[in-house]
Amino acid sequence: MSVFKVVAGLALLAALGMMGFVVSGLYPIGADVPHNALSFWVLQTLRERSIARASADVTVPPLDNPDMLLAGGADYNDMCAGCHLKPGTSRSDLSLGLYPPPPNLSLPLAAATTLPKDVAQASAARQFWIIKHGIKASAMPAWGATHDDARIWNMVAFLQRLPSLTPDQYQILTARTVDDAAPGSVSTTASDHGAAVAVPPFDASTTLLEPSAVVDRFQRLLKSGDTQAAVELLDPQVRIFETGYVEQTRDEYAGHHLGADAAFLKNATIAQKSRSGGAVGDLAWVGSESRLTTTEKGKPVDSASTETMILKKSADGWRIVHIHWSSHPNTSAQ
Repeated sequence: MSVFKVVAGLALLAALGMMGFVVSGLYPIGADVPHNALSFWVLQTLRERSIARASADVTVPPLDNPDMLLAGGADYNDMCAGCHLKPGTSRSDLSLGLYPPPPNLSLPLAAATTLPKDVAQASAARQFWIIKHGIKASAMPAWGATHDDARIWNMVAFLQRLPSLTPDQYQILTARTVDDAAPGSVSTTASDHGAAVAVPPFDASTTLLEPSAVVDRFQRLLKSGDTQAAVELLDPQVRIFETGYVEQTRDEYAGHHLGADAAFLKNATIAQKSRSGGAVGDLAWVGSESRLTTTEKGKPVDSASTETMILKKSADGWRIVHIHWSSHPNTSAQ
């Protein structure tokens, strides 16, 4: 018997044995039983080589647009955070129950700012392909069936920044507005009138000095009644959440609540309790908590007020693109 026949016979027996094992149902398929080392290596290698080949020709567009970061953040929070987690969390019911476990994309292991350009581009292309096409025999869906490429690239832009975000920064960047909320998602609106006034800006050693100064200037101008100068610090497409309403543009705000806000703040006394913020590229955010006291229609007002402003850097400097004011009656003994 030739060597060829022996090898062919052994190969046939091995194939029959493998087929018999597959159809026997003996292999543990439950997600609570890990693969053996050989199966895990085969599946992992198959997945990574396939994704690398398929994503090699993906052209990565510029991902540093702040609008992409905001849009992608909201989608990630709705569609991905349950499995892939968010800053400040290390597990969820889904992440614990899935096998293989989905990667925690909030971990600071692959931040785009720490990777060489070619590696970062390959990482972005890989993320785009996975989001669009999904992965067989896993819980990763093919979002390309319901989302166009532009929307998927928004999520990729957010993923490139996600590892560098704090929990507070994540919450601000992933909040949806009323008009673009996804079905079943929770939107955030203001409950009562409230705003903070000027306080000393952040320390000059921080990267937020200029955005914070713009926030302070806007507040000072609004309180002084110089509404024309105040509105110039707003982006034309600014969205302002206040008193249960949403102003969709700068012109809409100027024609509606701007004058009332200035009048309300004119005689108000506001003591700021805290301020925080952060920055990612050309996007910055400044949040404040304050106590507001004044008299309105002859009645005393004592409110605990919160304010969040998101700013975008343009050729004309930092401009405010999002404001969220909310307040509630102050119950602290101050």
